[in-house]
Amino acid sequence: MSTEDKLPSNAIVVEAGPECRRRSQLFAETLDPIFRATVQTPERLADFRTRLSSYFMGPALFFAADMVGTTYTFSRDPGRIARSGLDLIFVQVTLEGSDLRTIGNETVLVEAGDVSFFDLSRPLHAETPHCRNLTLVLPRHLLFSREAQNDALHGLVLKRSTSPARLIGNHLRTLFEDLADISQAEAPAIVTATANLVATLIAPQVAARSQPSPTVRGAAIMEIRRYIEQNIARPDLDPDHLCKVFGLSRASLYRLFEPFGGVTDHIRTRRLRAAFDMLVDDGKRTVGEVAYACGFADISAFSRAFRQQFAMSPSEVRGLDARKPLARGSAERRAAATVHDWLRIVGSL
Repeated sequence: MSTEDKLPSNAIVVEAGPECRRRSQLFAETLDPIFRATVQTPERLADFRTRLSSYFMGPALFFAADMVGTTYTFSRDPGRIARSGLDLIFVQVTLEGSDLRTIGNETVLVEAGDVSFFDLSRPLHAETPHCRNLTLVLPRHLLFSREAQNDALHGLVLKRSTSPARLIGNHLRTLFEDLADISQAEAPAIVTATANLVATLIAPQVAARSQPSPTVRGAAIMEIRRYIEQNIARPDLDPDHLCKVFGLSRASLYRLFEPFGGVTDHIRTRRLRAAFDMLVDDGKRTVGEVAYACGFADISAFSRAFRQQFAMSPSEVRGLDARKPLARGSAERRAAATVHDWLRIVGSL
């Protein structure tokens, strides 16, 4: 297989030495769209090691993580959910160690051999002193067609003693071992087959779980979110407009979007994300035309909000090549940016 056909990938390694602090920061930066990741100062540097490998599989991402020697925390709060705009599902097998995971008012221990699921559109906090895991990141529609089924995935843990956990875990292990031999052309079919396998094995557990309140998730919020995507250019796209279109009170609308950090922030994030894509993909429009096409009436306000969101100006993004990772200086910085770009692409599928 030629180098061009291989799956794009990168790895970040953090260990004792003069580069330890800088690489730790790069590790946190790479995961920033997903989690606020913190790494405590290790008591013994000799025991400290972190490795994060990432692979782009077309409609999915695959992460392999190995973390030892200190305490790692990963948090996804409503603000980060709103800023990142990711609507993806994590399917994760823990290979070694464990993590303590808090979702809502429930805290569970995820141990070696367990398979767990969480939804990036909802909050989570996890902490571990030692963990090695494999994670497949999927657009939610690849698992279940009914939104209520996908909603029931968040926080689901299959214990290692169960057949579904063993089968899914073994499949992810085998997939990881074969990544070097999987071509970019083969990846989409393999991802679809894996998603179908996972969905079939967990369907009974999903059906047995209590469904979230329809005032928080479900068909209503998905319909509103689709409307927002389709009408992003409307300058009057705001909470009042949505209440009128969908016959909701402001209080009901705000409750629906609470898991996403609020309806106003969600609209703003989707406008900015649409502008980012347009700037990269459409070289004919000016920055002003892009701003107006995404519902911004004030170009200066758009530019400030854009820089705050992406740490780049609209003009800097205009110079990017849509086929390449975001250029941010050193090779390591580009590696981190690549994960950001992959998440943006996968999240839009």
